[in-house]
Amino acid sequence: MRLLSAILLGKFVAFLTKLFKLGGGSAAPGLYALSIEPDLVKKLALKIPKNVVVTGTNGKTTTAKMLAHFAKESNLKVIRNHTGSNLERGIASTIISYVNPWGKQKFDLGIWELDEAAFNSVAPKLKPDLVVFLNIFRDQLDRYGEINTVLKRWQETLKKIPSQTKILINGDDANILELASSFKGHIQKFGVKDFKIVGESIVHKKEQENLDFEAKDVKLNGLNGSTFQLKIENLKLKINLPLPGIYHIYDTLAAFASAYHLNLPIRRLADTLKTYSPAFGRVEKLPFGYIFLIKNPAGATQVFETIAPNTKSDDHLLLALNDNLADGTDVSWIWDGEFEKLKVQSAKLKVICSGDRAEDLAVRLKYAGFDPKKITIEPDLKNAFRQARSGLKGKLFILPTYTAMLELQSTLAKSGLKKHYWEESD
Repeated sequence: MRLLSAILLGKFVAFLTKLFKLGGGSAAPGLYALSIEPDLVKKLALKIPKNVVVTGTNGKTTTAKMLAHFAKESNLKVIRNHTGSNLERGIASTIISYVNPWGKQKFDLGIWELDEAAFNSVAPKLKPDLVVFLNIFRDQLDRYGEINTVLKRWQETLKKIPSQTKILINGDDANILELASSFKGHIQKFGVKDFKIVGESIVHKKEQENLDFEAKDVKLNGLNGSTFQLKIENLKLKINLPLPGIYHIYDTLAAFASAYHLNLPIRRLADTLKTYSPAFGRVEKLPFGYIFLIKNPAGATQVFETIAPNTKSDDHLLLALNDNLADGTDVSWIWDGEFEKLKVQSAKLKVICSGDRAEDLAVRLKYAGFDPKKITIEPDLKNAFRQARSGLKGKLFILPTYTAMLELQSTLAKSGLKKHYWEESD
């Protein structure tokens, strides 16, 4: 009865949030339901034949969405927290939205992205068949602490994971490699040859790792994407990736490695990437430009490196920095992000800083070499977006933090430029 009551309450809250347009019901339903039945996720996840957990600082949503794409192309019925709500309440909300009042559902595969901290409490409840560790960078220091704190907690959690669970880790991140000593089962590694993102080392990487899944012969094609050769044991595949940036190659490797462990038809799936569309805000292409989520030094720097060579003098740049709980209340990370890489055509680019901490952004850009006279400060994101599109002849590059991205999504939906993110096809 308690589980039934929790599900019914969650469904009612979801109905109210959508009725009164308070959001997509990605967190509140689960929050209220868990107050009645704290074991809701544990009880309902057990009914899903296979579960995959994806965690890490950057790339969780892209990796999970791409794996879901592969699974659906293989005719599997998938459930996942596609809105990016990656705490336990988000998992609960997702499950509640798909089960009937008695908790019954028919899925072949659950794909769950988990926040770095939530992983420790939620992953054991999901009893995953496969866990993917993408990377570990400094992120929201006010919530997580330094890298070694996150790593230590992951190691403690891995000791509780059954040895038959398959573990995939980024073999190019020396910190992630430390997890191998904490797991009693078998771990496999993925990585990129030549073009590497090596992470923020707190440990010394003595030698090149032998990779089980590797990207070789990487060729970058600007904002159009990249090509590389995927090597899995004796299998070699040519991959045409429609997403730009080295960091997306890592996400793609993780998705293919996961698909391989799920016994999906790897060869055929390589061709399905041409129909893959990115998750909202993650290199999301709009008729007039792009949205690139930025949220920490490493991820932001990778975005800057990706877009800088592709900006032109008639392009506009809109950056939005918030300090809400979901963003991290400590915005000092912008001083570690290499905004200097973004200073391309800066003398001519129209630059607008927005969000709760727009002034902080403007100061950071000044020290990165941007001309302060060319920077407009407009804290109201809706107004900033309007100004950024005014007189636009080239492309508009929008770089928001998480809650600014959600606010922007709402503005785009209300103006008819796109659907709400929770209504988009997964």
